[in-house]
Amino acid sequence: MNKILLLTALGCILISSTAFAGLYGQLGIGASFNDGSVTREALETSYKNSPIYSGAVGYEFPVPFISPRVEAEYLHISADAKHGEKAKFDGAFLNGYATIPFIPVVDPYVGAGIGMSRFDHNNSSAFQGMAGLDFSIPTLPITLSAEYRYLKVNEVGGKWDSPSKFHSNILMLKARYSF
Repeated sequence: MNKILLLTALGCILISSTAFAGLYGQLGIGASFNDGSVTREALETSYKNSPIYSGAVGYEFPVPFISPRVEAEYLHISADAKHGEKAKFDGAFLNGYATIPFIPVVDPYVGAGIGMSRFDHNNSSAFQGMAGLDFSIPTLPITLSAEYRYLKVNEVGGKWDSPSKFHSNILMLKARYSF
């Protein structure tokens, strides 16, 4: 009887560990090189560069060669605009990635994301494209990434006289922990 309980417990552990095999959590920090302009009270202004923060939860599928990943990501940018204005961006994205194993420790990847953003107190759709390098740490479930991404927020109105045009070139460093 004890052997049956032991085998059942081991089976449950194996099944549950394979269910979470591709699950990961990720944090990122970087620099956002903002571009775009707005007009308020007949004064045109542009956005200054700012820091960016991200957090994501995702799943990596066990497909050989391309290692596809899907994740839900949150991004935050707080950009100052010239002439004392401030623009705040919060976005939730659904991202997809394809990793191409290059050499054992370094893997290039590309990705795209689409989502909703809250920019300057208004909701808008946004999209992004990503490219980067993953650096796996042997014997640890941690992957470090260096990434470039382009972020575009569709035009929004808000407190500005004209629609706000916001897009950004972003350089990020990310750390991913696989469960």
